[in-house]
Amino acid sequence: TLTWHNHCATNQHYHLCTMSKTVASGADAFVEPRKETRPDFKELKSIEKERREILLRAELPFWRILMFWSGTCLKEIATDSLVWTTLIIYIGIRIYANIVDYVPDSVELLQKTNVGILGGFLSFFLVLFVNQTNGRFLEMYGFSKACSGRIQDVAGL
Repeated sequence: TLTWHNHCATNQHYHLCTMSKTVASGADAFVEPRKETRPDFKELKSIEKERREILLRAELPFWRILMFWSGTCLKEIATDSLVWTTLIIYIGIRIYANIVDYVPDSVELLQKTNVGILGGFLSFFLVLFVNQTNGRFLEMYGFSKACSGRIQDVAGL
């Protein structure tokens, strides 16, 4: 049996598709390597234009950088339903807490629980997560500096 599988990943800049072929005959089944589809010249040109615009923004004052929509995480945060759902729930709880004049039974039950243990576990996992995230950032920063060095090497030839 011969089966083709399309694997596509879409970025805001380009669409990358790979194809893999599964060949199966009884117990012997294998997957051939994927073939990548690269962006064409027009897409590369638009990506490079946007990249250069973002690069020029680095010289602007901090408050001006915060005003840009493209090239930042603001678009992802503003369109994320989880962020808005959490914010609406929080606002709803705060409004409800300010409207009622009595302490609900659920809050009285929370006073009897030991939140310190939960806070300790949460702090432990947050430290691990932040450490891993910082490690990834430093690795990517090293890659970008190495890329910058290679560009300087080529420019110096």
